Formats: sequence, C-alpha cells, structure tokens
Amino acid sequence: MDKIKVPFFDKTELDTYIEQMVDELRKDVEVYEVIKQTVNPTLKMVRENISKFIAFKEDFDYCRKCPGVDNCRKATPHLQMRLVNDDGIIERSFTPCHKILKRIEIDSKYIYADFPEEWKEASLKTLDKTSERNRIIRLFSQILQGNSTRWIYTRGGHRVGKSFLMATLVNDFIAAMRSSAAFINSANRIKEINDLSFSDKAEFAKKIVELSNIPLLILDDFGNEYKNDFIRDTIVLPILIERAKNQRLTFFTSDFSINEIGQLYETSKAGAIRAKQLTRLLKEMAEEEFDLSGLSVY
Repeated sequence: MDKIKVPFFDKTELDTYIEQMVDELRKDVEVYEVIKQTVNPTLKMVRENISKFIAFKEDFDYCRKCPGVDNCRKATPHLQMRLVNDDGIIERSFTPCHKILKRIEIDSKYIYADFPEEWKEASLKTLDKTSERNRIIRLFSQILQGNSTRWIYTRGGHRVGKSFLMATLVNDFIAAMRSSAAFINSANRIKEINDLSFSDKAEFAKKIVELSNIPLLILDDFGNEYKNDFIRDTIVLPILIERAKNQRLTFFTSDFSINEIGQLYETSKAGAIRAKQLTRLLKEMAEEEFDLSGLSVY
C-alpha cells in the first residue's frame, strides 16, 4: 500500500491561515458572542482547535439563513453544532434545532392538518398585515388571553389567504396553549365521516365525538362539502351545537357568507327550519364575518 502523502505546510503560511480564521471569528459578532458565552476559550485554545471553531461558524451560518425544516440540506439535517469546553478540551456535540423541536411539538398536537406541511412553520409574526387581518388577529389575541370564546368566520374568493391565515392561527394557538387542534378540509372530511355512517358505525360515532370536543377546530372551505339532510342533521349540526354548548373554539374559511351557507343547506322543504338553525348558530357564535376578498395571494 502506498504511503499517504501529507501535504507540506510552511509554518509561516499555516500560522497566517490560522490568524485569518481567528480574525473571521472575531468579526462575526453573533458567532463570537455565542462562543464566548458557551465555551469562553482562550486564544491558545482557539488556535489549537481552529478547525472545530470554523466548522461551528459554518454550521451557525447555515442555520442563521435557515431554508426551512423541509429544505434542510445539512450533512446532519435538523441538528445544530455545539462546542463544549471540557476542562480545556474543545469537543463538538449536536442538538436538535429549535425549529425541528417546534415542528415536533406542533405535529403532536394536530389531530388533522389538511394543508401543506410547510405551513406548520408559519406564524402571525411573519404574516403580511392588513386592516382586516389585524382585526382577526386582535380577536385571536383576546381568545388566547381568555377574554373571548367567539368563533372566527372568514370568507372570500379563492387564493386570498384564508386557509394560510387560519394555519398561522392554529400554529400560534398550539404554541401558546399546548392544546390539540384539527384543521380539516370540510369537503373531504365530511365525506369521510358520511361514508363511515354506512361502513363503520362505531368509527362514525368516534369521529363525531372527536370533532365535537377538540379544543380548536378549523373547518376549511366550509360550504363546499356535499350537502343533504343527513349530513346537516347528523354530522354538521351535532358537532357545531356541541361545540357551542361547551364554548369550544371553532374557526371557518368559506367562499360563502353565513346567509348563503344557510341557503345551501336548505336541502329539502322539511329541512329549511334546520338550515335556519345552522345560520342562527353561526351568527350567534361568530357575531360577525371577516371578508378577506381582495387581499394578497399566498
């Protein structure tokens, strides 16, 4: 076997390189402060372990410009490098980044999350603010503080950000309250529950109880589900009546106004009274509708 040829470094050149790297660490104020607070090394320790300190800086740089949990392309995805000073010996360790820990926490609280996975990183802090969104955010703040149990009903056309806004509310709710939530696509989930009423009565009853009692329920795209007397009287109304009775938080996105929802659910002459009951319930619990028509697209 051929001997490995170790490249020759002129001592002066190596010393110059080390000093340049040390200078880079000093110039990066944020990295320098982290190193000082966590490791507090001597200059001699930095020079002797310069490769570890530079690796830490590179790892820190990547995380500082984080492309998002789903786009992490590090050699050790979702792990952040840490330096440890063990009685003068510098060691490297890796810990889960705060974003993946937050994602794990959020994932554990979602019973259903019928939206793109990357939305779980969204929060109100990064949301574009408009007068109407600000009104919703103020009401949401009152809800988090325990000063309101109102439902939030948002309406508007497609691609105005209704669903994205609701996803940010749920994420912040989970982060603040550590409570579970369900964000359901109304058309798909109501069909799924309706099918269970024929194929699995026990599972059907379980789903009704689950959606009636979860601390926060978002009915996304409400009004676009298939409608008949059975769905209205055995699925939609029982869930919403139970939630209203127990003051469970319930948010909606819809293409339709509450009055239009009532009209859509008048699926028979006999059912008109029950449709009016649904309209009245929504108006009493939501008090008003937030019209997001014409807002920026997501």
